[in-house]
Amino acid sequence: MEKSLPSEPPLDKGFVPWLGHAVEFGKDAASFLSKMKQKHGDIFTIQVAGKFVTILLDPHSYDSVLWESSCKLDFNKYARLLMDRMFDVKLPDYDPKEEKAMLRLALQNKNLPSLTRAMFLNLQTVLLSDPSQLSRQWKEDGLFHLSYSMMLRAGYLTLYGNEKENYTDPSCQDKDRAHSAEVYNEFYKLDQLLMRAARSTLTTAEKEEAASVKGRLWKLLSVKRLNSNTNKSSWLESYMQHLAELGVDEDMQSRAMLLQLWATQGNAGPAVFWLLLFLLKDPAAMAAVQGELEKVIRNKGPTTKQMQSISQEMLDRTPVFDSVLNETLRLTAAPFISREVLADMQLKMADGREFSLRKEYRLCLFPYLSPQMDSEIYEDPEKFKYDRFLNADNTEKRDFYKGGKRLKYYNMPWGAGINTCIGKFHAVNSIKQFVFQLLTNFDLELKDPEARLPGFDKGRYGFGMLQPENDIMVRYKWKG
Repeated sequence: MEKSLPSEPPLDKGFVPWLGHAVEFGKDAASFLSKMKQKHGDIFTIQVAGKFVTILLDPHSYDSVLWESSCKLDFNKYARLLMDRMFDVKLPDYDPKEEKAMLRLALQNKNLPSLTRAMFLNLQTVLLSDPSQLSRQWKEDGLFHLSYSMMLRAGYLTLYGNEKENYTDPSCQDKDRAHSAEVYNEFYKLDQLLMRAARSTLTTAEKEEAASVKGRLWKLLSVKRLNSNTNKSSWLESYMQHLAELGVDEDMQSRAMLLQLWATQGNAGPAVFWLLLFLLKDPAAMAAVQGELEKVIRNKGPTTKQMQSISQEMLDRTPVFDSVLNETLRLTAAPFISREVLADMQLKMADGREFSLRKEYRLCLFPYLSPQMDSEIYEDPEKFKYDRFLNADNTEKRDFYKGGKRLKYYNMPWGAGINTCIGKFHAVNSIKQFVFQLLTNFDLELKDPEARLPGFDKGRYGFGMLQPENDIMVRYKWKG
């Protein structure tokens, strides 16, 4: 079939008809696309299971994609496809742009302080109120399990509500702990299958398992159940109203609630895992973060156990932590930014080159490769340097260059342009609060200080935060 025209990006169809490069792309997108970049430059088209995908890897040219009108480059079609494949969700008149605009209000500005306070209290419920956590004996756990389960459970309670209104009533906390643990345990089983569901590569047995886990989660997240919760966030109220206005029936609403659980909670826990692991492997970084923490909460009593909230002003006074988080995300956040080409069009590159793109191709940015892991932009890009995003005066460093030109996009874990994650501020506050509470209330150390950093689960490239191939054991005990 296709051959590229002189005005089009180089085309690489692979050797297998129709399938093209699907296998290598699905197995390890980062190293496959690195090879393609060496071969073809920073723009090329590949064939992947019958689909032609143009990959753009020049961050100076990203604006021409991120701000292009949606009548030429469209996110809806691909989003709908993934919603159906991964979560069996089909929404009538679904417009992600409209949905984002509506939900943005519920996650930012005037709603942010109440979300931050709820997250603080829910973290105390899952982390500090369980008597078994609060013994002076060392406890062992996998760091990934600890990070993901605590963040997802507290995040779930914050957005979806509690059993009873009083956050600090011990019997209500018991119920919240039990229910959130059940949600997490089922969700984690599904999370292991989602990437293959997205690529339509589940085996028959895995399809059956995914269906039964989803069934249990839909019950746990049913409209009836959620309606009986208290302390529901304005985000949940807005989303439920939005689905009702679309005329979505209750069964489909429960499915959409599971999709949103993944969208809102699937990345924070893995981010916390990598951040804590990098700190545990780098004593200077850990000392710098703990020193900053002590300064920030010095006037607030000996431990966060006595505190009822952490103010935004305190959360904003953490330049060292902000640099550690930015560096963690640079190393481990690897989403694709994808658009469907709706009509034949020209793509203008920053260096003046122009390329023709064909209708029905998919256009894809992969910021993980460039800018985030680009050795021209970052020295030793594969190394964790906790102060990489700090200037000498402790302000945030924002000046990074490629080809002698300052970059607008030098780190893109949250997407960019109209694609920016609407929950970014809530997610950052949540990550900070968890790390603050953990490090101020517990002694935490690696069980084996010599343990090597685990590799990435390479099947997760393209879908947000990367997860480790294996967990790393830690020991922790309450400081009391």
